[in-house]
Amino acid sequence: MVEFRNMSSTPPPQVPQFRITLFYGPEKDGATPDTLYCVFNLKKRSWKGGVQVLVEVEEAQLARARQHLNFDEWLNKTLALVPDSERQNYAQLGQDLFVQQICQTKLQLALNVGIRQENSRLASDFLVSELEEALGEDGAQVKAQILRELDVPGESEG
Repeated sequence: MVEFRNMSSTPPPQVPQFRITLFYGPEKDGATPDTLYCVFNLKKRSWKGGVQVLVEVEEAQLARARQHLNFDEWLNKTLALVPDSERQNYAQLGQDLFVQQICQTKLQLALNVGIRQENSRLASDFLVSELEEALGEDGAQVKAQILRELDVPGESEG
């Protein structure tokens, strides 16, 4: 009998339980102008089909997150190497990516709590303190993802 052993001491990478794809956003909520939202397609491996989840955040939440992460200063420093003619476009994209990352963080928190296989809406007042706590722990990861998405010439994640 031949015995097979895992020769590597490194465990295999964990396959994510959900596939999350940004559908669109950020968008302003027409009924509540101080609220932005993103819509994500969400597919769990065991589901036959995916669902759409609308994730709302209030401008006040975003302002607190920006301040806590020192985001605007970080973004300006990050874009210092971008030519002046392109900097405004990069800055706007950076702000949009920030909102998307905040919404995706909130979605991940909802997934940790449990989510049903149905189209749904995560209201702006849902998981507020949990989101702020998560951003306190994962702020560097949020910035790293934004930096990857921006693909700023001459910048690295370090």
